[in-house]
Amino acid sequence: MEPAESVESAAEFGEDPRAVVSRWISELDLSERDQKPWIERGRRIVRRYVDERLEGADLRRRRFALLWANIQTLAPAVYARTPAAVVSRRWKDEDPVARVASEVLERALSFSLDAADFADAMTALRDEYLLVGRGQAWVRYVPHMAAAPAEIAGDGAAGERVVWEEALCDHVHWEDFGTNPARTWAEVRFVWRRCFMTRDELVERFGEAKGRACPLDWKSEAVGDGSERDSQFAKAAVYEIWDRTSRRVFWVSRAYTDDCLDARDDPLGLSGFFPCPRPLLATTGPDTIIPTPDYAYYESQAQEIDELTRRIGLLTDALKVRGFYAGTENGKLTDLLSAETNTLVPIDSWAALADKGGMAGVVQWFPVDMVAGVLKSCIETRQQMLDDVFQITGIADIMRGDTDPNETAAAQQLKSTWGSSRVRDKQKELARFARDLLRIMGEVIAGRFSPETLARMTGVSLLPSPAAKAGIAAQLRLRSMLPAQPGQPPFQPDPALVRLLGEPTWAEVEAVLRDNAARAFRIEIETDSTIEPNDSQEKARRVEFVQAVGLYLEKTLSVVQLAPEMLPVVVEGLKFLVRGFRAGREMEAVIDAALDQLQARAAAAAGQPPKGPEPEQVKAQAAATGAQAGLIKAQTEQARAGTERFKAAADARIGMAQIAAENARTDADRAADLSMNDQQIRAELHQAELRALRDRLLRDLSPAQTLQAPTP
Repeated sequence: MEPAESVESAAEFGEDPRAVVSRWISELDLSERDQKPWIERGRRIVRRYVDERLEGADLRRRRFALLWANIQTLAPAVYARTPAAVVSRRWKDEDPVARVASEVLERALSFSLDAADFADAMTALRDEYLLVGRGQAWVRYVPHMAAAPAEIAGDGAAGERVVWEEALCDHVHWEDFGTNPARTWAEVRFVWRRCFMTRDELVERFGEAKGRACPLDWKSEAVGDGSERDSQFAKAAVYEIWDRTSRRVFWVSRAYTDDCLDARDDPLGLSGFFPCPRPLLATTGPDTIIPTPDYAYYESQAQEIDELTRRIGLLTDALKVRGFYAGTENGKLTDLLSAETNTLVPIDSWAALADKGGMAGVVQWFPVDMVAGVLKSCIETRQQMLDDVFQITGIADIMRGDTDPNETAAAQQLKSTWGSSRVRDKQKELARFARDLLRIMGEVIAGRFSPETLARMTGVSLLPSPAAKAGIAAQLRLRSMLPAQPGQPPFQPDPALVRLLGEPTWAEVEAVLRDNAARAFRIEIETDSTIEPNDSQEKARRVEFVQAVGLYLEKTLSVVQLAPEMLPVVVEGLKFLVRGFRAGREMEAVIDAALDQLQARAAAAAGQPPKGPEPEQVKAQAAATGAQAGLIKAQTEQARAGTERFKAAADARIGMAQIAAENARTDADRAADLSMNDQQIRAELHQAELRALRDRLLRDLSPAQTLQAPTP
């Protein structure tokens, strides 16, 4: 449990603290009583798995490690590698905000899986799922705080600020999780998990007063009874209860009944409220969610196999050369039976021995052949029972590496496909659980992580807001309109800045991530496979994808050459084809970018105008224009000084033009071949041209015209 900023009491909700604690202790008693038989059976199965025999049991008695062998066979078959988060646009359309939000969330999830040691948690869940029939995990949001100066805290005094955030995944031991008695997961009202905390952890989490007052009521059985209850080995059993009915969370200890250790309104704001997915469950009945472990279905066969193994061991020990012989030949027979190979033993009374029928007449051998026959029957019976167990569990011989050399490859492939149908159900259940767990972690990241944390965690560079984006765009337009200084090249904007202007902003991405409905509508979170990939199947899928794309291009390129207007249809058809292949998912973005460039070049070659903006882009640009208006007003004063200088230069040019006009008029007066009327008409025309020039210069250099946003 992470440290809390503040600890609240049940009295904050207008309730009697003792009544709240008493109610939840009663709920916990009912929950633990409901799953007590399953826990006792699970403990017995775990002891059998680790071969931990009870005190007083005969440790020399032979047992067949059937449960261990089955678990070791099934474990890598149902879960072999850590899944990777796959976050994408739900409808695969042109949605730049959803595309960037998907990329940010996928990178954040990928980092969180590594930081939370997700692989070890899933491995432990898999083993518990196969052994006792249930596995569960718990998602936590952990903010890391640091002291903040007064100017950052904002309240005039130094405080704390979040410097780093984590979404962690905890493995919950199968005995430390429970729910209210329910028939289905939809009927679950609350979930709880049990944590064992030391005195220092209690004080850090619940404060000095409650942390010191809470008794340490739990001690490991391995420690034994001590004289002091509050020793270094004692801990407090704290129950964390998430109540979906009231959407509140309570922390309760059975030994501390004065008040809840803490009580909170919905801390995470998850769509499903619970910080855990539907647990991994083995076989359940129609009226309970308490699972039945798989071992329970072949436990009686396993016990009979153990008994046969014990008898086989005793019969094997009986396979010795034993018999009875006359006492007079004691020394000779002993030397013969204990001697090495190629040994001859002299017999003094050979004639007497021959009269007795030789060695057969002297020694009466123990019937070893009868023991061997019984041993063979026991081994055959045990093998038949093992086959029965494999039929029950659905573990095919091909999975155990036990194949018939006379079988064809097609027969083995068929057995591998259909002989593991029940194993595939377990694979799907593990994949479902991993997906649900990643979705909860994704909700925590999307709803609680700040843009600063996401930027540091993912390495994605975006502008902070549409207003900042509009301001930078306006500055770039202003810079591009200013005349270049003598001897300097024309202004060229930074390519990285231009790329940022073409991407959404952190504010737009955050709006999608924070809204549960918008995120669910536009983004989906999945996982890749959790089982070891089959190399041959993966290669076959990739070859099929390449062949399909190649055949499509071969058939459609001739159509485009004959009818270039069919290019958009061919491009969209290729995108549709690529999206239908799992193997082509990694190349989808590359193919889309290449096809978009192809269409742009084709449009440019045909002299067509560029494609207009989408309606959503028009709306976004209109919103940016509104934000830009305020920025334009602030920049007008800065641009006024430069405009006045341009106006002065224009007036100077007009004055010089007037002087030239006067000189021209004087020269005209002196000309004898021009009449007075012609001179007057020319002078008036020249004055009109000068006034038009001045008005055009003033209009082009006015601040409103220079900083005006483009019309969408």
